[in-house]
Amino acid sequence: MKQIYFLIWAAVCLVAAAPDANAEKGKWLPEEQAALIFNAKMKMMQEELKLTDEQTNQLIPLYRDYLRDLNKVFHSRKYGHRAKASTSDEAAKIIIDRLDVNERVIKLQKDYIVKFSKILNPDQTMRIFQVERQIQRKIRDEKKRRMRTPRACIINDNCCRTLIECCA
Repeated sequence: MKQIYFLIWAAVCLVAAAPDANAEKGKWLPEEQAALIFNAKMKMMQEELKLTDEQTNQLIPLYRDYLRDLNKVFHSRKYGHRAKASTSDEAAKIIIDRLDVNERVIKLQKDYIVKFSKILNPDQTMRIFQVERQIQRKIRDEKKRRMRTPRACIINDNCCRTLIECCA
């Protein structure tokens, strides 16, 4: 289990270490970093859901498609997730936009539950979104922790190097 957490944290470290590369490609994450994060997520899914090798092999492309579709929904927002309104009309537009995104996420999840249930048993199907939320929470918490202690090192808490030097 510690290895999975380490992989997730290492992937987060790589994301934090390459902001210039992200800007050049016009993407949120370079492909290598996205692959590391995806692999760490799949390892955690495999462990938490107790997937067989056959289930894992079938789930990988479907889960990748789910994450791609989910990102499309979130990136289609008209307003950023930290948008601020200066008028009540702007506030109403932001709220409607957020509700629209939430509706599309729920519809997407409903569609993928049917697809996941063809591969997973009912208990695993029920847990897949719970595990996804756990993973996202761990990533968010680690990002927050790193922002509070920018010289922190995931390899060694007593490391004197900066985050970028440590994870490079």
